[in-house]
Amino acid sequence: MLLFYLSLIETNDQRDIFGEIYEKHLDWMLKIAYYYVKNESDAQDVVHDVFMEIIKNDCSIPTQDLDKTKSYLFICIRNRATKLNKSKSKKRTASLDLLFNISAEDNVENQVIENDIHSSLLSFIDSLSPKYKDVLTLHLVFDKTAKEISKIMCIPHKTVETRIKRGKKILKKRFKDLDI
Repeated sequence: MLLFYLSLIETNDQRDIFGEIYEKHLDWMLKIAYYYVKNESDAQDVVHDVFMEIIKNDCSIPTQDLDKTKSYLFICIRNRATKLNKSKSKKRTASLDLLFNISAEDNVENQVIENDIHSSLLSFIDSLSPKYKDVLTLHLVFDKTAKEISKIMCIPHKTVETRIKRGKKILKKRFKDLDI
């Protein structure tokens, strides 16, 4: 696929920039896209659209600073995935793999309850405002620390900590309201 993208780019400098982005970030981009769309095919479409947008804009994205590059790509993927989800009128549901990944040793009832809580948590995170949603997604789903999130999103470390704290407080209140 890289050759296809490179064939669309006119200058060698832009090809080098694009090739570097593609090689370094493709797997990470697919994981982020998959998180938002919950479908491998749609995740590939989202990443393809982001790459086409990069090419359309003459590969003019921040590449000198890895954190700024990741932040830019993260925002592009999130926006494209949101647009795709809206166009398909999808609702996030728990993965069947997750629901039926029950070992014989586990109590089936407890496992189903745990999966239901996990699904509810993801739904609640999705319903938050973007400033909390992005930070909590990176923190709770992708296990990123506040410092890592700060670098990815290019916002101060203390701001990330505050958003995590406030976002968790909102989630706790919603879970408490549901008696979970």
